[in-house]
Amino acid sequence: MPRKMRVWYLLIATIVSVVVVNVPRCSVGDLQGRPTWLVKTVHDGDTVTCIDTASTLQKIRLVGIDAPEFRQAYGEASQQVLEGKVLGRRVRVEGTSRDQYGRLLGTLWINDRMINREMVAEGYAWVFGGYAPAQDLLDAESLARQGRRGLWADPRPIAPQKWRNQHPRR
Repeated sequence: MPRKMRVWYLLIATIVSVVVVNVPRCSVGDLQGRPTWLVKTVHDGDTVTCIDTASTLQKIRLVGIDAPEFRQAYGEASQQVLEGKVLGRRVRVEGTSRDQYGRLLGTLWINDRMINREMVAEGYAWVFGGYAPAQDLLDAESLARQGRRGLWADPRPIAPQKWRNQHPRR
């Protein structure tokens, strides 16, 4: 390509890039028009990273649940189940407070499905008992235990908090 054409090509490409980057993005909503975030990463069975409506990365800790640690029994399964539910999908995030690590404490919704509750109901997370847990989560855990689903198939499952205490990070 002649040098003069290359200069014009680069100039046009630069202008188009600047215009595309500065065009306001349309917010994508759920069926009721509420804003949704795109799940980019699933870290484990109770932590994800999303892109919010301002195109900012937000690390979210699913509130009210505690999934097995990755190296713990059912840890990989828990992560894979959550990935199957949300990775690459748009979710509604409810929550405004943050934990000691700066993660947003949130409930993930896909339309009318509460993902936090599904993880407990399918036996891939415990109800987090650090405060007064929600009754619907307690009911979901009770049914999962009775049905011996997921981690409840183990005769003596170890709660993630206890496992973390027994296996401190180095």
